[in-house]
Amino acid sequence: MPLHALAEGRNQSIPSLLQEVTGLSKARISKGDLDTIRPSTQAKVDRHLEELLQEHFKGDPEGLQSFRSKIAAAPATRSGEQAPLAGWVHQIEFQPWIPLPITKGVALTIDELLEALLTCCRDDDLRGFKSVLLAHFGRSEQAVHAVGQMISEPAPENELETLQAIADWEQADKWNRNWLEQLYWDLISSLDAEWNSHYFAGRQTKPLFPLVMVRPQEGLLESMKVKSRRNIFFKPVRRLLEFLYALTFYFRYKRWPTKAPTPKTLAEILYRPGSRELAEESLISNYFDGTTKVTLDLVLEHWEQLGQHFMPTRLESERPNAPLPMIMLALQWQNLLVQDKGRSFLMPDMKRYEAIWSLRRGKWADLQAQQDAGFPKAGQPAREAIDWPEWSFSQSSSSR
Repeated sequence: MPLHALAEGRNQSIPSLLQEVTGLSKARISKGDLDTIRPSTQAKVDRHLEELLQEHFKGDPEGLQSFRSKIAAAPATRSGEQAPLAGWVHQIEFQPWIPLPITKGVALTIDELLEALLTCCRDDDLRGFKSVLLAHFGRSEQAVHAVGQMISEPAPENELETLQAIADWEQADKWNRNWLEQLYWDLISSLDAEWNSHYFAGRQTKPLFPLVMVRPQEGLLESMKVKSRRNIFFKPVRRLLEFLYALTFYFRYKRWPTKAPTPKTLAEILYRPGSRELAEESLISNYFDGTTKVTLDLVLEHWEQLGQHFMPTRLESERPNAPLPMIMLALQWQNLLVQDKGRSFLMPDMKRYEAIWSLRRGKWADLQAQQDAGFPKAGQPAREAIDWPEWSFSQSSSSR
């Protein structure tokens, strides 16, 4: 997932990203088993990475040292191996500094669970694999525990019986698909609750990441019938640009725009990539429908342009930081949740998502109550709850 998120943010394939980062050929990367490369090859990869770092931080030795310190402090599993999901959350903590102990604990628990399962796979230990899963599903509470202890919703008896009856790896793979998706959404809903609670100083009253997920045409999920061939569903990048516009509007006027921005509205604010000329309306429309891909760097440029438009008298350092996780996830979901070249889409079980969000939100509130009164809050000063615009949430809910 971290690699996928980075690749989507840069509009690259994962093999291209790995080639750029490691210096290995795509032919070698396509063979897989990158953890078994020879020591001499690993030494070349290390030298290549060092050259990239030196180039990136050229003239900024303090930045390089800070980066090395962050990497050194990255979470690891109890076996000492890298924890990719927890490491991804660890990186998000720094832009801006927002502590994420709850989400990091959830991510580390998932990392250790998957590590145990992958060890069973490598050892061809199907019995051990089933034992790990049965131990997980034998617990009685909900989801992944915030501090690293794995607890979950009770699995239906028929699913446990199916798990116990698994006789080969093909059956195990088929059984795993659904709960692996649940682990992903457990992590995302935790990040939603914790990061946004800091960013908005505890003023939000509902999950916010759904604002940049797929938004189906009203009534589509309930009836499974299309009312209009136009805008059958809104894609994540469109919803992201709408949200960023609404958020900067809110920061300026302390109220929400009455409706979502049109491509014409955004074209009067945003510039063409790499230019100081305003974008054409057609370019924004291409962003909306996915014809033209956007990158993380481009979205951050557009955030800066929105800030200049709505807050021209504020210094850049005084303007709000970009909601980075929402941006990264929207770019990832543009690919993960929109499939078949835009002919179909996926949505999480929103009822379960909201239930886990509420669990994490309560945990965050408990942690805040334990902090000193002088604990610095990120985002906006604490005031009354934010009344989010109805048009941004006009999305059918689904338990499917």
